[in-house]
Amino acid sequence: MSNQYPKKTSTAGQVRISENVIRSIAAVAAKEVAGVEDLAPEKNNLLKSVQPVTVSVAGDTVEITVRIILQSGARLQPVAEQVQQDVKENVQNTTGIIVSKVHVIATDIVFD
Repeated sequence: MSNQYPKKTSTAGQVRISENVIRSIAAVAAKEVAGVEDLAPEKNNLLKSVQPVTVSVAGDTVEITVRIILQSGARLQPVAEQVQQDVKENVQNTTGIIVSKVHVIATDIVFD
């Protein structure tokens, strides 16, 4: 996690929002989409788990990557597009921070 926080400035001062808060909002939004079974941590080269939702801060905007596991029978493209839309809307509506992009990575599918 970086030490950068997206901020919102008002006449009363600045509000800084932790990446953890943004990750939590994005995770809840993604899990609520029909066709998403769960979120999936990524395995990096050293076999360590990486958060299923990552946030990259660029100035006062954020870019979010969400790794999902699909339910059996779900169609990837509509599910991924809904995840993008819901994550962006929820993060922006809750925090006021602009989401520039939402990347969705389907890592697995669960068969019944």
